[in-house]
Amino acid sequence: MLQKSRKITFILAIISAIIGVMLTVQLRSSLHPIHKESRSIAELRTTLQKELEKHKNLLADISKYNQLYYQYETSLSEDESISVMKEELARTRRMAGMVGAEGEGIIIDVVDAHTPEEPVTDEHMPVPVVGDYTIDDEDLRWLVNILFANGAQAVSINGHRLIATTAIRNVGDVIQIDTRTIRAPYEIKALGEPEVLLSALKLEGVEENFQLANKKVLAEKRDKLMISANNETRVIQFMKPVKQKGDS
Repeated sequence: MLQKSRKITFILAIISAIIGVMLTVQLRSSLHPIHKESRSIAELRTTLQKELEKHKNLLADISKYNQLYYQYETSLSEDESISVMKEELARTRRMAGMVGAEGEGIIIDVVDAHTPEEPVTDEHMPVPVVGDYTIDDEDLRWLVNILFANGAQAVSINGHRLIATTAIRNVGDVIQIDTRTIRAPYEIKALGEPEVLLSALKLEGVEENFQLANKKVLAEKRDKLMISANNETRVIQFMKPVKQKGDS
């Protein structure tokens, strides 16, 4: 009987220990809750608006290509089909940057800023000094991607038109666009809705980012802007003409 009582006491002790551990874990979780990232209503509205704009643009593209398909299907003669194909070829050449583009847009000048006074720093928490790094290829690619993501139809840097295959990279101490060297100050032209592009620059913090390199970003809208065609030599390596049936 005594042995049975000891077993019962031992089992109760184990159960009590388990319950105690569970209560301790729960209490610690309550005292130290996991803080989830919170976003303001204004940020959520801005993000939603941008996604709605992208959705609108995608629907416009779908409608455009459906209309083009309908034109091919309903062409009454060979001449009409050729006319539709010529129009599509001209549009494709514009999108590929093979011809000049003109319209409203913005001009962004990235120039040297005046050297500021040395900021006051805490000896325990030093603040980075303005101008402690220079602009590199990544900064320009980031700026260009912001413009294209917000509807820019054509972009150039220091007169060099950017296309889908354009490379912006550091080569030694300079930046090259494809095979051409560019140097500061940088002038970026972008065709598109001026207000949208200017708002995107502010939302993404472009001015603050370039201030770290002691650069000043000057952006202004233009009602009429001209961007010349890309004149880089294109080398085709892998595409070959399709042979017609019966050709040797």
